[in-house]
Amino acid sequence: MTAGTGLRSALGPVRAHAKSIAHWALVLAALGWLAWQAPDLLRSADEAGTALADLSWTWTGICALLALVALATYGELHRRLLVVAGAPIGIGTMQAITFAENAISNTVPVVGGAGSMAYSITRLRRRGVDATLASWSVVLPGALSTIVLIGLAMVVAGAAGWLPVWLAVVLGLVVAGGSALLWVVVTRPVVLRRALTGLLHVGRRLPWLCHHCRGAWALDPGAVADRITARIGILRPTPLQWVVLIGLATLSWGLDYLALTAAAMAVGVPVAWSGLALGFLAVQASIALQILPGGAGLAEAGLLGTLLAAGVGAGPAAATVLVYRLITWLGLSVVGWVVYAVQIHAGPPHRHRHTAELAPHPA
Repeated sequence: MTAGTGLRSALGPVRAHAKSIAHWALVLAALGWLAWQAPDLLRSADEAGTALADLSWTWTGICALLALVALATYGELHRRLLVVAGAPIGIGTMQAITFAENAISNTVPVVGGAGSMAYSITRLRRRGVDATLASWSVVLPGALSTIVLIGLAMVVAGAAGWLPVWLAVVLGLVVAGGSALLWVVVTRPVVLRRALTGLLHVGRRLPWLCHHCRGAWALDPGAVADRITARIGILRPTPLQWVVLIGLATLSWGLDYLALTAAAMAVGVPVAWSGLALGFLAVQASIALQILPGGAGLAEAGLLGTLLAAGVGAGPAAATVLVYRLITWLGLSVVGWVVYAVQIHAGPPHRHRHTAELAPHPA
Protein backbone atom coordinates (compact mmCIF):
# COMPACT_ATOMS: atom_id res chain seq x y z
CA MET A 1 0.00 0.00 0.00
CA THR A 2 1.42 3.38 -1.05
CA ALA A 3 1.73 6.36 1.26
CA GLY A 4 -0.99 8.20 -0.68
CA THR A 5 -3.39 5.29 -0.35
CA GLY A 6 -2.68 5.03 3.35
CA LEU A 7 -3.32 8.75 3.83
CA ARG A 8 -6.63 8.53 1.94
CA SER A 9 -7.66 5.56 4.09
CA ALA A 10 -6.80 7.46 7.25
CA LEU A 11 -8.75 10.51 6.13
CA GLY A 12 -11.76 8.45 5.04
CA PRO A 13 -13.59 8.51 8.40
CA VAL A 14 -12.86 12.22 8.76
CA ARG A 15 -14.34 12.98 5.34
CA ALA A 16 -17.38 10.84 6.08
CA HIS A 17 -18.16 12.92 9.15
CA ALA A 18 -16.88 16.27 7.87
CA LYS A 19 -20.34 17.76 7.45
CA SER A 20 -21.43 16.68 10.93
CA ILE A 21 -18.24 18.13 12.40
CA ALA A 22 -18.82 21.41 10.57
CA HIS A 23 -22.44 21.53 11.74
CA TRP A 24 -21.48 20.92 15.36
CA ALA A 25 -18.74 23.55 15.12
CA LEU A 26 -21.37 26.03 13.92
CA VAL A 27 -23.68 25.12 16.81
CA LEU A 28 -20.93 25.58 19.39
CA ALA A 29 -19.77 28.86 17.81
CA ALA A 30 -23.30 30.29 17.80
CA LEU A 31 -23.98 29.23 21.38
CA GLY A 32 -20.64 30.72 22.39
CA TRP A 33 -21.57 34.00 20.72
CA LEU A 34 -24.89 33.99 22.59
CA ALA A 35 -23.05 33.38 25.85
CA TRP A 36 -20.74 36.28 25.03
CA GLN A 37 -23.66 38.61 24.27
CA ALA A 38 -25.81 37.57 27.23
CA PRO A 39 -23.88 39.54 29.91
CA ASP A 40 -24.52 42.81 28.05
CA LEU A 41 -28.23 42.10 28.17
CA LEU A 42 -28.15 40.87 31.75
CA ARG A 43 -26.40 44.04 32.93
CA SER A 44 -29.71 45.79 32.48
CA ALA A 45 -30.90 43.70 35.43
CA ASP A 46 -28.89 46.06 37.65
CA GLU A 47 -30.77 49.01 36.19
CA ALA A 48 -34.07 47.17 36.60
CA GLY A 49 -33.61 47.25 40.37
CA THR A 50 -36.73 46.30 42.29
CA ALA A 51 -38.82 46.01 39.11
CA LEU A 52 -37.68 42.41 38.68
CA ALA A 53 -38.43 41.60 42.32
CA ASP A 54 -42.14 41.93 41.59
CA LEU A 55 -41.96 40.11 38.26
CA SER A 56 -45.15 38.27 37.37
CA TRP A 57 -44.20 34.77 36.29
CA THR A 58 -47.66 34.25 34.86
CA TRP A 59 -47.24 37.13 32.42
CA THR A 60 -43.67 36.02 31.73
CA GLY A 61 -44.97 32.59 30.77
CA ILE A 62 -47.62 34.19 28.55
CA CYS A 63 -44.88 36.24 26.87
CA ALA A 64 -42.89 33.07 26.15
CA LEU A 65 -45.96 31.27 24.80
CA LEU A 66 -46.88 34.17 22.52
CA ALA A 67 -43.32 34.35 21.18
CA LEU A 68 -43.33 30.62 20.40
CA VAL A 69 -46.71 30.79 18.66
CA ALA A 70 -45.66 33.87 16.67
CA LEU A 71 -42.64 32.06 15.25
CA ALA A 72 -44.71 28.91 14.64
CA THR A 73 -47.25 31.02 12.74
CA TYR A 74 -44.48 32.25 10.46
CA GLY A 75 -43.50 28.63 9.90
CA GLU A 76 -47.09 27.83 8.92
CA LEU A 77 -46.98 30.73 6.44
CA HIS A 78 -43.97 29.10 4.79
CA ARG A 79 -45.66 25.69 4.78
CA ARG A 80 -48.82 27.09 3.18
CA LEU A 81 -46.77 28.58 0.35
CA LEU A 82 -45.32 25.14 -0.35
CA VAL A 83 -48.81 23.64 -0.29
CA VAL A 84 -49.85 26.20 -2.92
CA ALA A 85 -46.97 24.95 -5.09
CA GLY A 86 -48.05 21.33 -4.67
CA ALA A 87 -45.13 20.42 -2.41
CA PRO A 88 -46.74 19.67 0.96
CA ILE A 89 -44.39 19.44 3.95
CA GLY A 90 -45.36 18.06 7.34
CA ILE A 91 -46.17 20.60 10.04
CA GLY A 92 -43.52 19.23 12.42
CA THR A 93 -40.84 19.27 9.72
CA MET A 94 -41.64 22.84 8.71
CA GLN A 95 -41.66 24.06 12.30
CA ALA A 96 -38.25 22.47 12.94
CA ILE A 97 -36.83 24.18 9.85
CA THR A 98 -38.36 27.51 10.89
CA PHE A 99 -36.99 27.46 14.46
CA ALA A 100 -33.50 26.45 13.30
CA GLU A 101 -33.58 29.06 10.51
CA ASN A 102 -34.53 31.74 13.04
CA ALA A 103 -31.61 30.75 15.29
CA ILE A 104 -29.10 30.93 12.44
CA SER A 105 -30.39 34.31 11.26
CA ASN A 106 -30.38 35.78 14.78
CA THR A 107 -27.00 34.53 16.01
CA VAL A 108 -24.56 33.98 13.13
CA PRO A 109 -22.61 37.19 12.41
CA VAL A 110 -22.31 38.63 8.88
CA VAL A 111 -23.77 35.67 6.95
CA GLY A 112 -26.67 34.78 9.24
CA GLY A 113 -29.38 35.89 6.81
CA ALA A 114 -27.92 34.10 3.80
CA GLY A 115 -26.95 31.10 5.92
CA SER A 116 -30.47 30.67 7.28
CA MET A 117 -31.91 30.72 3.75
CA ALA A 118 -29.34 28.19 2.55
CA TYR A 119 -30.16 25.96 5.51
CA SER A 120 -33.90 26.06 4.78
CA ILE A 121 -33.37 25.29 1.10
CA THR A 122 -31.13 22.35 1.95
CA ARG A 123 -33.61 20.88 4.45
CA LEU A 124 -36.49 21.27 1.99
CA ARG A 125 -34.52 19.56 -0.75
CA ARG A 126 -33.89 16.66 1.59
CA ARG A 127 -37.66 16.36 1.87
CA GLY A 128 -38.08 16.09 -1.88
CA VAL A 129 -38.78 19.73 -2.79
CA ASP A 130 -36.87 20.66 -5.94
CA ALA A 131 -34.30 23.44 -5.77
CA THR A 132 -36.35 26.00 -7.69
CA LEU A 133 -39.45 25.76 -5.52
CA ALA A 134 -37.40 25.47 -2.34
CA SER A 135 -35.51 28.68 -3.12
CA TRP A 136 -38.60 30.61 -4.25
CA SER A 137 -40.62 29.49 -1.23
CA VAL A 138 -37.87 30.58 1.19
CA VAL A 139 -37.68 34.09 -0.27
CA LEU A 140 -41.43 34.77 -0.44
CA PRO A 141 -42.40 34.40 3.27
CA GLY A 142 -39.76 36.91 4.35
CA ALA A 143 -40.73 39.35 1.63
CA LEU A 144 -44.44 39.03 2.40
CA SER A 145 -43.88 39.46 6.14
CA THR A 146 -41.78 42.58 5.56
CA ILE A 147 -44.44 44.12 3.31
CA VAL A 148 -47.18 43.31 5.83
CA LEU A 149 -45.12 44.87 8.65
CA ILE A 150 -44.66 48.07 6.63
CA GLY A 151 -48.39 48.18 5.97
CA LEU A 152 -49.15 47.63 9.65
CA ALA A 153 -46.71 50.39 10.55
CA MET A 154 -48.71 52.77 8.36
CA VAL A 155 -51.93 51.76 10.13
CA VAL A 156 -50.34 52.22 13.56
CA ALA A 157 -48.85 55.58 12.54
CA GLY A 158 -52.28 56.87 11.54
CA ALA A 159 -54.06 55.46 14.59
CA ALA A 160 -51.44 56.81 17.02
CA GLY A 161 -51.37 60.24 15.44
CA TRP A 162 -47.74 60.06 14.28
CA LEU A 163 -48.96 60.80 10.76
CA PRO A 164 -52.14 62.41 9.44
CA VAL A 165 -54.68 59.68 8.83
CA TRP A 166 -55.02 60.55 5.15
CA LEU A 167 -51.25 60.33 4.66
CA ALA A 168 -51.07 56.99 6.49
CA VAL A 169 -53.86 55.65 4.26
CA VAL A 170 -52.15 56.89 1.10
CA LEU A 171 -48.80 55.40 2.12
CA GLY A 172 -50.48 52.11 3.01
CA LEU A 173 -52.18 51.97 -0.38
CA VAL A 174 -48.89 52.77 -2.10
CA VAL A 175 -47.18 49.90 -0.27
CA ALA A 176 -50.01 47.47 -1.10
CA GLY A 177 -50.38 48.59 -4.71
CA GLY A 178 -46.64 48.72 -5.34
CA SER A 179 -46.18 45.24 -3.89
CA ALA A 180 -48.99 43.82 -6.03
CA LEU A 181 -47.57 45.48 -9.15
CA LEU A 182 -44.08 44.18 -8.37
CA TRP A 183 -45.45 40.65 -7.97
CA VAL A 184 -47.22 40.86 -11.34
CA VAL A 185 -44.08 42.12 -13.06
CA VAL A 186 -41.64 39.72 -11.39
CA THR A 187 -43.78 36.64 -12.06
CA ARG A 188 -44.34 37.42 -15.74
CA PRO A 189 -42.76 34.59 -17.76
CA VAL A 190 -40.92 37.02 -20.06
CA VAL A 191 -39.34 38.90 -17.14
CA LEU A 192 -38.49 35.70 -15.28
CA ARG A 193 -36.96 34.11 -18.34
CA ARG A 194 -34.66 37.08 -18.99
CA ALA A 195 -33.58 37.32 -15.36
CA LEU A 196 -32.96 33.59 -15.07
CA THR A 197 -31.01 33.45 -18.32
CA GLY A 198 -28.64 36.09 -16.95
CA LEU A 199 -28.27 34.22 -13.66
CA LEU A 200 -27.53 30.97 -15.49
CA HIS A 201 -24.78 32.65 -17.52
CA VAL A 202 -23.21 33.69 -14.19
CA GLY A 203 -23.86 30.35 -12.48
CA ARG A 204 -22.17 28.26 -15.17
CA ARG A 205 -18.94 30.12 -14.45
CA LEU A 206 -18.90 29.32 -10.72
CA PRO A 207 -16.40 26.47 -10.27
CA TRP A 208 -17.83 25.12 -6.99
CA LEU A 209 -21.20 24.23 -8.54
CA CYS A 210 -21.97 20.84 -10.04
CA HIS A 211 -19.92 20.30 -13.22
CA HIS A 212 -22.73 18.38 -14.95
CA CYS A 213 -25.32 21.06 -14.17
CA ARG A 214 -23.02 23.87 -15.30
CA GLY A 215 -22.45 22.03 -18.55
CA ALA A 216 -26.20 21.69 -19.10
CA TRP A 217 -26.72 25.39 -18.38
CA ALA A 218 -24.05 26.30 -20.91
CA LEU A 219 -25.54 23.95 -23.51
CA ASP A 220 -28.97 25.59 -23.64
CA PRO A 221 -29.58 28.30 -21.02
CA GLY A 222 -32.84 29.27 -22.72
CA ALA A 223 -34.34 25.82 -22.20
CA VAL A 224 -33.19 25.80 -18.60
CA ALA A 225 -34.71 29.24 -17.97
CA ASP A 226 -38.00 28.07 -19.51
CA ARG A 227 -38.11 25.03 -17.25
CA ILE A 228 -37.36 27.03 -14.09
CA THR A 229 -39.92 29.67 -15.10
CA ALA A 230 -42.52 26.93 -15.42
CA ARG A 231 -41.67 25.67 -11.93
CA ILE A 232 -41.92 29.15 -10.41
CA GLY A 233 -45.21 29.64 -12.22
CA ILE A 234 -46.70 26.88 -10.06
CA LEU A 235 -46.39 29.10 -7.01
CA ARG A 236 -49.31 31.42 -7.81
CA PRO A 237 -51.76 31.71 -4.90
CA THR A 238 -55.43 32.27 -5.61
CA PRO A 239 -57.12 35.37 -4.11
CA LEU A 240 -58.41 33.26 -1.19
CA GLN A 241 -54.96 31.81 -0.61
CA TRP A 242 -53.49 35.31 -0.62
CA VAL A 243 -55.96 36.29 2.09
CA VAL A 244 -54.85 33.32 4.20
CA LEU A 245 -51.14 34.05 3.65
CA ILE A 246 -51.48 37.75 4.48
CA GLY A 247 -53.61 36.83 7.50
CA LEU A 248 -50.88 34.47 8.78
CA ALA A 249 -48.20 37.14 8.33
CA THR A 250 -50.38 39.69 10.17
CA LEU A 251 -51.13 37.22 12.96
CA SER A 252 -47.43 36.45 13.40
CA TRP A 253 -46.56 40.12 13.88
CA GLY A 254 -49.58 40.66 16.12
CA LEU A 255 -48.57 37.80 18.42
CA ASP A 256 -45.02 39.14 18.58
CA TYR A 257 -46.33 42.56 19.59
CA LEU A 258 -48.55 40.95 22.22
CA ALA A 259 -45.44 39.19 23.57
CA LEU A 260 -43.92 42.62 24.15
CA THR A 261 -47.15 43.73 25.84
CA ALA A 262 -47.02 40.65 28.08
CA ALA A 263 -43.39 41.46 28.99
CA ALA A 264 -44.49 44.95 30.05
CA MET A 265 -47.38 43.46 32.05
CA ALA A 266 -44.96 41.06 33.74
CA VAL A 267 -43.02 44.03 35.06
CA GLY A 268 -46.13 46.09 35.77
CA VAL A 269 -45.32 48.86 33.31
CA PRO A 270 -48.30 51.12 32.54
CA VAL A 271 -47.50 52.23 29.00
CA ALA A 272 -49.87 53.14 26.17
CA TRP A 273 -50.23 50.71 23.26
CA SER A 274 -48.79 53.33 20.90
CA GLY A 275 -45.58 53.57 22.93
CA LEU A 276 -45.16 49.80 22.88
CA ALA A 277 -45.94 49.75 19.16
CA LEU A 278 -43.19 52.28 18.48
CA GLY A 279 -40.76 50.27 20.59
CA PHE A 280 -41.75 47.10 18.75
CA LEU A 281 -41.11 48.75 15.37
CA ALA A 282 -37.72 49.97 16.65
CA VAL A 283 -36.78 46.39 17.56
CA GLN A 284 -37.87 45.02 14.17
CA ALA A 285 -36.00 47.77 12.31
CA SER A 286 -32.84 46.97 14.29
CA ILE A 287 -33.16 43.29 13.41
CA ALA A 288 -33.76 44.08 9.73
CA LEU A 289 -30.58 46.20 9.53
CA GLN A 290 -28.51 43.05 10.27
CA ILE A 291 -25.65 45.17 11.66
CA LEU A 292 -25.41 42.55 14.40
CA PRO A 293 -27.37 39.27 14.47
CA GLY A 294 -30.80 39.65 16.01
CA GLY A 295 -30.31 43.41 16.28
CA ALA A 296 -28.12 42.89 19.35
CA GLY A 297 -27.51 46.17 21.12
CA LEU A 298 -29.52 48.33 18.73
CA ALA A 299 -32.80 46.57 19.50
CA GLU A 300 -32.34 46.92 23.27
CA ALA A 301 -31.30 50.56 22.97
CA GLY A 302 -34.20 51.39 20.66
CA LEU A 303 -36.81 49.72 22.85
CA LEU A 304 -35.37 51.19 26.04
CA GLY A 305 -35.27 54.69 24.56
CA THR A 306 -38.85 54.41 23.35
CA LEU A 307 -40.10 53.31 26.76
CA LEU A 308 -38.20 56.08 28.51
CA ALA A 309 -39.64 58.62 26.07
CA ALA A 310 -43.11 57.27 26.87
CA GLY A 311 -42.59 58.17 30.53
CA VAL A 312 -41.64 54.75 31.89
CA GLY A 313 -39.11 54.77 34.70
CA ALA A 314 -35.58 53.57 33.99
CA GLY A 315 -35.92 50.48 36.18
CA PRO A 316 -39.23 49.14 34.79
CA ALA A 317 -38.19 50.02 31.24
CA ALA A 318 -34.93 48.08 31.58
CA ALA A 319 -36.80 45.15 33.11
CA THR A 320 -39.27 45.10 30.21
CA VAL A 321 -36.43 45.09 27.69
CA LEU A 322 -34.69 42.31 29.61
CA VAL A 323 -37.74 40.03 29.77
CA TYR A 324 -38.76 40.59 26.15
CA ARG A 325 -35.32 40.12 24.61
CA LEU A 326 -34.36 37.18 26.83
CA ILE A 327 -37.43 35.35 25.56
CA THR A 328 -37.78 36.46 21.93
CA TRP A 329 -34.09 36.61 21.06
CA LEU A 330 -31.95 34.49 23.37
CA GLY A 331 -34.67 32.01 24.32
CA LEU A 332 -35.94 31.30 20.81
CA SER A 333 -32.37 31.15 19.50
CA VAL A 334 -31.38 28.51 22.05
CA VAL A 335 -34.49 26.47 21.17
CA GLY A 336 -33.64 26.80 17.48
CA TRP A 337 -30.06 25.63 17.98
CA VAL A 338 -31.26 22.62 19.94
CA VAL A 339 -33.54 21.76 17.00
CA TYR A 340 -30.62 22.32 14.61
CA ALA A 341 -28.41 19.98 16.65
CA VAL A 342 -31.08 17.28 16.58
CA GLN A 343 -31.53 17.66 12.82
CA ILE A 344 -27.83 17.23 12.07
CA HIS A 345 -28.29 13.48 12.07
CA ALA A 346 -32.02 13.42 11.35
CA GLY A 347 -33.95 13.24 8.12
CA PRO A 348 -33.05 11.66 4.78
CA PRO A 349 -29.58 12.34 3.35
CA HIS A 350 -29.26 15.01 0.69
CA ARG A 351 -28.50 13.61 -2.74
CA HIS A 352 -27.76 16.13 -5.43
CA ARG A 353 -30.01 15.70 -8.43
CA HIS A 354 -28.49 16.88 -11.68
CA THR A 355 -30.34 19.49 -13.65
CA ALA A 356 -32.90 17.68 -15.78
CA GLU A 357 -32.17 19.82 -18.79
CA LEU A 358 -33.85 19.54 -22.11
CA ALA A 359 -36.45 17.23 -20.57
CA PRO A 360 -39.88 18.85 -21.06
CA HIS A 361 -41.65 19.89 -17.90
CA PRO A 362 -45.46 19.94 -17.85
CA ALA A 363 -46.82 23.40 -17.31
